[in-house]
Amino acid sequence: MIDNTENYFDDDALESLERFETMLKHNKPCYFDVHEFENLVDYYLEDHKLAKATKVSELAIQQHPSSISLQLKYAQVLIGRGEEIKALTILKKLKQIESTNKNIYILIGNIYNILKKPQNAKIQFDIALNLCYDDKEDLLFSIAASFEQLGLYEMALPYFKAGHKLDAEDPEVLFEIAYCYEKLQQDEESILAYKAYLDLDPFSDNAWYNLGILYNRNDQSLKSVEAYDFCIAINDKHSKAYFNKANALALCDKFEEAIKSYIEYLEFEDDHASTYSYIGECFEKLEEYDQAMIYYENAIKEDEKFDDPWFGMGLILLYQDKIDECLVYLNEAKNLDDTNPDYWFALGSAYSRIPDAQKAVQCFREAINLDPYDPTYAITLAEFYHQNSKEEAAIDVLLESLGCCPEDVQLQNNLAAYYMLAADANAAEHYLRKAMANPENKIEDIFIQFPELENNNKFKQIIKANQ
Repeated sequence: MIDNTENYFDDDALESLERFETMLKHNKPCYFDVHEFENLVDYYLEDHKLAKATKVSELAIQQHPSSISLQLKYAQVLIGRGEEIKALTILKKLKQIESTNKNIYILIGNIYNILKKPQNAKIQFDIALNLCYDDKEDLLFSIAASFEQLGLYEMALPYFKAGHKLDAEDPEVLFEIAYCYEKLQQDEESILAYKAYLDLDPFSDNAWYNLGILYNRNDQSLKSVEAYDFCIAINDKHSKAYFNKANALALCDKFEEAIKSYIEYLEFEDDHASTYSYIGECFEKLEEYDQAMIYYENAIKEDEKFDDPWFGMGLILLYQDKIDECLVYLNEAKNLDDTNPDYWFALGSAYSRIPDAQKAVQCFREAINLDPYDPTYAITLAEFYHQNSKEEAAIDVLLESLGCCPEDVQLQNNLAAYYMLAADANAAEHYLRKAMANPENKIEDIFIQFPELENNNKFKQIIKANQ
């Protein structure tokens, strides 16, 4: 006999199901009324038995050819079988017979969504809503969910919000509103909606988790940590909460606490390589380089094709001025991912210390080409040229970078300094004036980077004249 039928049927309906199963087994025709057929189709659809649902619906139409409700059930079965066009043909005929039946429009709307015609679906759904007088909240939720499943959050949101107006105490609707806002990158609205949801259901670990993601995305790392703590307190098996909490703690420079949370995360997940690498990075930030190297090595043992730990080990060796060793690791990281500008930049820094000017310039240049909107790379290459008494080359690099970052104050300051060192006071004054127009510019810092200008009276006069 079929399992779990009591979850779907009362005694009378169960008797209908047994009669139908017996009929199939012995191939003997049997009569069922319309209501019985409807229950049978619903049961088999719920149980994902499309073949039997098809047999029921076809027999139902044979026995009751004029029943609108059974033809609707047959259309549902066809949709389940992926025969949307055939179902649509039936539904359009039914619409001409019974134009006020909202279920016809709902099914047509679902078909249009399946066919990736959401605007057509919306027209049908809105007609169904106008014909709906009872349980409107349920229909609104169903329509919104159909758009949400397609990733059409902007279309789903108004229906969820309309449902919320009808029942402000429905937590499920509030959660979906928050989720849609989150997907639409409307973070403030999403945060407010999740908070409202948590007022109704404070023990939802998923809501606290999503709230933590939003806080972290909006540079509110401490609030993010708090949200993840609530999530973990409710569900101490929510593995991703440990991982995200660790990331948030690292962003707050709370590296020791971050390490603890990463280690807790290791108990749940098999993705040890990246977690070991993150732990290594935390130890690196704490300048506990021996511990950092251990975890980076563990990460490489887990996955030797993972570039992050190779880069981390290379950086530590660079800090320790072990250039020959660091080049091995940095080159391996670069070989694994040659599109990461930081890898090329670190290689440029390493080659500049040997010194191997040609390779240093080549690597710095590659970093700039990969990310021309980070002025750090150009500023460092210009400094390398300056150290080698190539002021004109330094100026050219910074002018090129200024084309991508025209408002960057440090680029303007450094250009002023290099022009002054090249004895072009007019150009120096031009860039100093632009830099000093920015109230956040700390012009005195220029003498830290360029101590040789400390005694340059002309340069100081230009600064004083523009203060």
